[in-house]
Amino acid sequence: MKKWMIMLAVAVSALFAGEAQAQLFMKKTFEGKMPQENYLAGAVPEENGRVVFTKTIALPAGMSKEEAIGRLQQWASFRYLPNTEQGKWRDDNYFKNLDYARVLQSDILAGVIECQAHEEMVFTNKTLAKDYAEVNYLLSLAVDASSVTVTMSNIIYTYSLTEVPERIAAEDWITDAEAISKNGTLYKGSARFRVKTVDLFNELAKEVEDALK
Repeated sequence: MKKWMIMLAVAVSALFAGEAQAQLFMKKTFEGKMPQENYLAGAVPEENGRVVFTKTIALPAGMSKEEAIGRLQQWASFRYLPNTEQGKWRDDNYFKNLDYARVLQSDILAGVIECQAHEEMVFTNKTLAKDYAEVNYLLSLAVDASSVTVTMSNIIYTYSLTEVPERIAAEDWITDAEAISKNGTLYKGSARFRVKTVDLFNELAKEVEDALK
C-alpha cells in the first residue's frame, strides 16, 4: 500500500511539473514574439499518416548541381557532427548534437544527402531548470539541376521528467489530431514539441538556403 502511494505521488508530481514547464514555454513563446496561428491547423504536414516536412528551394542563378551538392555536403558535415554544439538557433535557444548524429549518405551522382539527427531540442533554459527533449529525425536533401528538396521525417522525441525516458513518435504527439483541441487551440502538453519542431524545420530550410548563397 505504501509503495503504491509513493508511486502515485511521483506520477502526480511529474504531471504537475510537466504542466508548469508547458505553461512557462507557452508564456515565453507567445507573449509578443510570434503569432500562435503559425502553429495551428496545417502547420504539421502529413503524408500517408506520417509527419513529413518538405520544402523545395531554387538554386541560385548560374549555380550547377555539382556546386550545390558540394556546398550542401560541407554544411551537412558540420551541422551533423556528433558531440558538438554548432551555434544558436535564431530564437535564442540552441541545439547540441548528440552521439548518433551523422551524415548517412552523400551521393554526388544521385544528388542525395541523408543525415541522421540526434540532438537536444531546448524548450526553456534557466539556471538549474533546463527543459528539453532529445529528438531524432532523418533529413534528406535531393538536388537536381534547378533546385534542392529538403525533407524532414522519422521524427521521434525522448523526454521524461522521471528516471525512465519516454520515446514518442511525432505522429502520436504533434499532428493536428493529437495537438489541437476541438476549439482550435494548442494543447499545452504537446504545444512546445509542435512549436519547436516547426521552428526546427524552418531553421534547417533557412540554413540550406544560406549554404547555397
